[in-house]
Amino acid sequence: MDFKQGGQVIQRIRKKRGLTQEQLAEKIGIEPNSISRIERGALTPALPTLIDICNVLEVGADFVLAAYIFVDTPIRWSPLAEKFKGMELEKQRKIETILECMITTI
Repeated sequence: MDFKQGGQVIQRIRKKRGLTQEQLAEKIGIEPNSISRIERGALTPALPTLIDICNVLEVGADFVLAAYIFVDTPIRWSPLAEKFKGMELEKQRKIETILECMITTI
């Protein structure tokens, strides 16, 4: 399995929150190199670690976990799910990025 996508989501949110890997690691009580490995997809976080990461980053676990799930029907917990059906995963990610930018500027 490729866990790089979920790691990239964690990295993007961490940077958005203005945290270094070292700061995030300290807040959840793990080694900084573990955060690096999670973000690169070289290490899959254990559930308690993922929960701690989500709590520190103030993001729902579903947001991070959705990046790990590869299925024919995209899993999104929003009214936009119907519009995303059949759309390539890369296009979905681009739309999510655009929406995030719009939401932060409103």
